[in-house]
Amino acid sequence: MTDMPASNREAFLQALLDIAAELSSLQDVEAVLMSIVRHARQLMGADMAYISLNDHATGETYIRQSDGVLTSEYRTIRMPIGTGILGLVASGVAPYQTTDYLKDESVPHIAGIDEIVAAEGVRTIMGVPVLVRGRVIGALLAAERTPRVFSPDEVDMVSSLGAHAAIALDNAQKYAQALEDTEALTRRNKESLQEVLSLRRTAEFDDELMHQLLEGKDEEGVLRVTAAALGTSVFLLDELGRAVSMGSPSSAEPVRGTGLQEPISTPGRDLRQAMDSAAGTGRAQPLRGADEHVIGTVAPVRSGRSLMGFLFTSAELASNHQLLLERSAVHCALALLFVQAEEDAQHRMQLDVFEELLSGDPIPAARLDRRLRPWGLTSREVVWIALIRHSQVFERDFQRTLRQMSGTRFLAPAQEDLCVIFTDRNWIQSFESFEESRGMGLLAAVAGPMPDITDLPNSYRQAQAALSVLEYAGQTGIIDSSKVGLVGTVIHLARESPTVDLAAGVRALTEYDETRGTSLSETALKFFDSDRRIDRTAESLFVHRNTVNQRLRTVERLLGSGWDRAPRSLDVHLALRAWWHSSAGGSR
Repeated sequence: MTDMPASNREAFLQALLDIAAELSSLQDVEAVLMSIVRHARQLMGADMAYISLNDHATGETYIRQSDGVLTSEYRTIRMPIGTGILGLVASGVAPYQTTDYLKDESVPHIAGIDEIVAAEGVRTIMGVPVLVRGRVIGALLAAERTPRVFSPDEVDMVSSLGAHAAIALDNAQKYAQALEDTEALTRRNKESLQEVLSLRRTAEFDDELMHQLLEGKDEEGVLRVTAAALGTSVFLLDELGRAVSMGSPSSAEPVRGTGLQEPISTPGRDLRQAMDSAAGTGRAQPLRGADEHVIGTVAPVRSGRSLMGFLFTSAELASNHQLLLERSAVHCALALLFVQAEEDAQHRMQLDVFEELLSGDPIPAARLDRRLRPWGLTSREVVWIALIRHSQVFERDFQRTLRQMSGTRFLAPAQEDLCVIFTDRNWIQSFESFEESRGMGLLAAVAGPMPDITDLPNSYRQAQAALSVLEYAGQTGIIDSSKVGLVGTVIHLARESPTVDLAAGVRALTEYDETRGTSLSETALKFFDSDRRIDRTAESLFVHRNTVNQRLRTVERLLGSGWDRAPRSLDVHLALRAWWHSSAGGSR
């Protein structure tokens, strides 16, 4: 455009900017096309401008928008491709113009079209093809009612506008295709207008779920958003159908653990069938009761071929709400993967720190503080240790519950046990409440408080000994290692050597009591525990001193003289303590 005056170039560039702005918003495609022909007419100073689209099915091109055209017949011209200026340009060969259309014999004419052109008074016509990705889809033309020759620069300007028209028309086709796809989806699913509009809600729902996922990185936000969208509680079930957590539409926070209610009251077989069906199809499935009435919906939560659980709601869902539940299950799987990845990383880090502390090797305070920082610990903080023994201690749900207890800092496997380090003594009460509500039959031993975490090896051994006492007694629950004493260590060591019988030294007493219904073993133990004083022993047993003397003489007859004097007294006392833990309940 080197020969174009500067003012014309500026006007042309401004027109392109205006058109580009309109195209970016694309609220009304027809308005964009109208803008193109209006700018073409203004820039050319022409009497009229118009744009046509090709209808390849009929082999015609037809005017889509026009500016300056006076007659309705001209505005609605349909021209066979290859005839007239409009048809020649729409064939895509090259730009074309004529200064006197009706007299131009080089142009293939159609009588009926010539009459319309004559009625409009058109003499000069210039047009350029409109192409999208190399395919001709129409033409952009300017026309005059007087003879005129358009310069090459003017033809270039119209060609540039034609390129913008191509973008608008391409978007129009995409928009029309999108509408057609939406209508096809509506026909396939036989859904109402509200269900079509729900596609937008699904996209918004996905955005909400992703936001919650990025904010919290667990399933809590996913369940909360899903429950609000469905208007009913949503449960996350594990692979066995047990409720893990729940989101409620009436609560801002999800419910976990002991706060969970049973999601359904139907027999487990019905739920199992629905879960198997959902797992097999990968889609939400209805849960039917005994009368085949739908009483809930189950959707699988899976990652690839790995089944991670199910989402369940005790309501029959419409198809659009089933879609929301399925979308939620996808995000829930992603949340669980995030949690698992984080827990695995935490597990590896905690295990490394635990093993280093347990080794007893000196660790510089600064380095130890740096390693403990991720769990909110310092090397100088007062802590407790708990060892827990049960078949479920290494399950993710169990460990997640422990992490949520007040004061829990980190967990690490310790052979067959799970080690928990915590900083709040109230943790013990929380654990006792948890065991009472679950009735799992856990074995747990607590040691501490430790003045700092570097005392972990000693406290760990104490907890091990206390746990051995609890297991030796055949009991469950939680035991305080400070109440066990030396006998705990003895029992722990003896349990590592199964051939050792701790109570062998007092077997004569225990068998005598069993056969005669006496209490010589208890009397002997109370005697040692009362500093071998007859009066205190009698008071603790609520019997007369003479009774105690008589029993002790029988004990000496059964065990032999010297049973209550060093060095043998230590062995007898420990054996009696071991007997007490195994038969009378021990002390906790």
